[in-house]
Formats: sequence, structure tokens, C-alpha cells
Amino acid sequence: MKASVSSESILINNKEYTVVGVSNSPNSFGLCDTTLQKDKGISETFFIGNEALLNIIQRSINDPYSNKIISQVSTMDRCGDFPRRVSAAVDDYFYNNKNVVSALQPLFEYVKSGLYVVYESKMIPTDGEGNFFWSSYMVGHELGGSSTFNTVCKKERSIVPSFLVPTDNFGAFTDKLMKLSSEKVKKDNCAYGICFHLSGMFCALLSNHYDVTAALMLDKKIKCLVIEPIRYICTEEEMKSYQVSASAKAVSAESSEADENQQNENSAQEQAETVNVAEPCLYSCGVKIPFSKVPNSLLERFFITRKGISGKYTDIVAYNCEKPSLARSKRSMPINVLEKCERYPDYEMLQSAALVGHLSDEELNALLLGETMLNGKYIINKNYYSSITIALNYLQYKDFGRFINFISALLKNEELTAVHQYVASRLQTIMDKRIDALFKEILNADSQSYNMIKPAAEKYVKRYKTYCESIEAKERKESRKRDSSHVLKRDISNELDSLELSRKINS
Repeated sequence: MKASVSSESILINNKEYTVVGVSNSPNSFGLCDTTLQKDKGISETFFIGNEALLNIIQRSINDPYSNKIISQVSTMDRCGDFPRRVSAAVDDYFYNNKNVVSALQPLFEYVKSGLYVVYESKMIPTDGEGNFFWSSYMVGHELGGSSTFNTVCKKERSIVPSFLVPTDNFGAFTDKLMKLSSEKVKKDNCAYGICFHLSGMFCALLSNHYDVTAALMLDKKIKCLVIEPIRYICTEEEMKSYQVSASAKAVSAESSEADENQQNENSAQEQAETVNVAEPCLYSCGVKIPFSKVPNSLLERFFITRKGISGKYTDIVAYNCEKPSLARSKRSMPINVLEKCERYPDYEMLQSAALVGHLSDEELNALLLGETMLNGKYIINKNYYSSITIALNYLQYKDFGRFINFISALLKNEELTAVHQYVASRLQTIMDKRIDALFKEILNADSQSYNMIKPAAEKYVKRYKTYCESIEAKERKESRKRDSSHVLKRDISNELDSLELSRKINS
């Protein structure tokens, strides 16, 4: 029997989402429960056919806010014609202008029966901690931001999954395919793909690994269609609680509208739209969808399948997921790729930006005075250290200029020594001349309050000097390379004059 696919397009905060219900499916790919011993943790596996591709392990059984271990077991090249199907879906949606359901129909006919939300999103080609996405999962490791529910925002805010996990084999990487992808990305000015949500802020990239890598190397954007299973409910009580806290932030944002840029104004507007919802919602990592916006037939599909459906492949997938990984590789990407990855935002920045949404200058000034409250309301939360951490994450991601100003003011305030060590250690990886000048100022200061952070300041100044020297050396090397590539042209002007003179004499 052929799978039945129904869908509904929904607009939330001016962004389009497609809710898709799938029934009578052969359950040939998706996530399945592969837990063997409940007392040792919960295990899920992303599979295609009987091939176990990725394991997602939650070691703490009763804690949905604990991070998970994600590891690659096998690769997409062992999954028959599935890579071809995904590639065709990418072309149909991004190049042939088909709608979401038409483009993804060949995939939805095989995905596990259930309810899904599909949307476009910009992706980040790292593991959320500055490591290149395509070489980070050969050995399982715990990933920050991978919990079922967000550790910073709880259920208050939806955070769009932004980080990628590979399904292709990095060991088969070739420079030839990389060159072809680079030409393609240069032409499109973007890399496109399709990914499937795994947990928290992580998605499995199902296609176009080379294009994504090329986009990273060329500093181009990466845009994916995200297929996200909907498995949870956000209750009316939770939504009302969220409505109160978000309304306060929206009012705070509007009060300082004249002092903020257009980006922050848009952020306040989005919050105001979001908080109008105070009813039960379908909850996914990327979006909350009010029951009233979902047709009854799709809601029914959700309640039938939310506890999970075992397909014919579940037993063999559970067996295969315990096998040693077939995806190991000794390859590594060039150093410039790794340096680019370090400059992308990490999971803490994205969490903080989703929680805060907006910070006015008045709120930042209150934090600089050691306060956690303004006008009788918490600026971020009641813990000052956490408030500073979240504020810095938000500013570094959203407004780097204000980040530098705020961090300078923090370090110059001798009454805030409790956060000085954290701030000094945090700055070690950010190479900026303003930070270098700030640390030099601290090293030259006589105040004893800076004694604890002077070693960190010395370390930064040395590292920044080395960084500048490496940049200068690289520029000199590139300059010599450009100069040596010039073709020396022969000056024939004198020869032409001589020929002309010879003609005149002979005539």
C-alpha cells in the first residue's frame, strides 16, 4: 500500500511552515528507539532501510535537558538509491521551483508514519563548538545543545536547529568533487541541501556535503530544507507562563526603540507576535504550532503516532547500530577551514539570543552596576553570573560592537571582579585589536584587583602578536604569489619603430 501524505501550510511570525502528516508508510527511514537496557540510558538511531547511520544516546534517563552523545555508524553510500532521491528533491525545490510537498514526495513516501514540520533555514557547518561538521562524528562525543529541550530557554522559546551532522563518508573525500562543488556554489552564491532533525540544535545532512564544505571555504551561505518530526506538546499553562515573561521583554524592547537598530526592532515585533499565542501547541525544536492552526486530520495523525511506531526494519536497525562504525577516517581539512569554523557562532550564543531577544542600553547599564533587576523585573534571570554569561553570548552573536564596549566596561569596573576571570578566559579565542588594547591597559594598571587576570592578559597579548604576525606572513606570501603569476610581456614598440624606419629607407 502506498503511503498517504497530507499537508497544511501555516504562517507563524511571517515565516512559512508546512505541516505534513504521513500514514500507511513502510517506515523506511527516520528515527527509531533502539534502547536495549532502559536503566543505562535512552538510545535512538537515525536509519535508512536497515542501515543504522547515526546513534543519539541520552545517558540520563529522566532528564530531557541533558546533552546527548551523537556518533556516526554508517554512511549514505550504503543506502541504495536514497542519495539519488534526496539529490533530486534538492533540485526540484531549490532549482525547479516545486513546492515543499511535491519536491519531498519521494521522501515522504518512505519516512516513518507521523507528523512533521518542514521549513527553510540557514545552517551552520560546525558541531556547535567550532569543529568542522564533516569530520567531527567519527567517535561519539557529547554535544552541547543536543538535549531534547533547551537547557537555557527550557520550553519558553523555539530555537531553530542550526548545526549539521554528516551522513556521507568523509574518508571518500576527493579534491575533484570539491572543485566541482566550488564552481557550483560560486555560481549560485549559496549551498543548498535537505536535512533531518535529530535532537536539540542538530540535524543530519542528507545531501550535498561537498556543496556545504565549498560554501564554508568560500564564505557563502548554507540553506537547507529541514524535516523535523513533531513529538511533543507545549501545554496551555506553559504557554501562559511564556506569555507573561515574553510580554515583559517586548515592552522593554519597545521602550528603547529610539536607541536601537532595525534588527532589534524586528526582534521586538516578533516577540509581540509570538506572545499572542496562549493555547496548547505542537512543540518542535524549531517552532510552536497552535492547535487552532492545525487541521483535525493532522492532529489525529499526531496523537496516533507520537509515541512512536515500530517498522519492519526496527529490529535489524537495533542490531546494526551496535556494530563498530564504518565511517572512520584519518583525513583532516586544511587549517584555513578549521579557522573559519572557529569564527561561526556556537550553540551557547544561539541559545542566549533566543532567550534574550533584546537587550537595551538601560538593561546593560544595570548589569554593569551589578544589578539583575530593572523596574521590578529580572533583566535575564536572578543569577548575576548567568545573566552576564547570557548577555555576552547574545551581544557577541547579535551586536559585536556593543559586545566589545560591554566587555570593556565589565573589566574596567573593579567591583565586578567575580566575573573578571570568566570574561578574560572567554576573550582568549577572539582576535581583535580593541581587546588587545584593553588587555595592555590592564597589564599597565597598578590596581591589585587585576592581579587575578593579568596572566590571562599576558597570554592574550602574546597570542594576538603571533596572530598578527601570521596574518602579515600570509599576506606577504599571497602578494609574492600574485607577483610571480604576472606574465612578462615583451615590449615590441622599439621593434615596430625600427621596421617602419626600414620600410621608409628601402622605399
